[in-house]
Amino acid sequence: MKKILILSVLLTGCSTTYQPHSLIGQNGFAETELSQNHYKVTFKGNEKTSQKQANDFAMLRASELMIAKGCLNFKVLNSSNEMISSVVFPQTNAINPFSSAIENRIHGNTNTFGQYHEPKSTVEVSCSAASGKQQSEIYVSAAINQEIKKKYDIVGQ
Repeated sequence: MKKILILSVLLTGCSTTYQPHSLIGQNGFAETELSQNHYKVTFKGNEKTSQKQANDFAMLRASELMIAKGCLNFKVLNSSNEMISSVVFPQTNAINPFSSAIENRIHGNTNTFGQYHEPKSTVEVSCSAASGKQQSEIYVSAAINQEIKKKYDIVGQ
């Protein structure tokens, strides 16, 4: 039991890692192929993930898809960032001290509501024949891939 408690405490302090979307927690990346070499990529983080990191991970996944399709460059057609807010269920704390010598009673209840924010980043990308030097929204697939992996110490994917 003690090991499970320690493990769960360690896991709660972590930001979302670069991983596919999971049903448990619903964090990670997901993609939809809209047409040939045209994707919509979404990354959703947890409350420890920054908006910048969510955006970087969406771009990383886009670069991986383009590399897999043999596209040297890709163009960002559309992008959006949002913060998803969630309310944590209230925690009730009751204080009920009693003293029989002087017959004093104290009773109190508190309800604590918490709120946390999870970043979500979506990019729509397509393969591009133009090079990254010609237009600002065109990226070199391999360069983006290496840069983001290095920035976040991602290995072997």
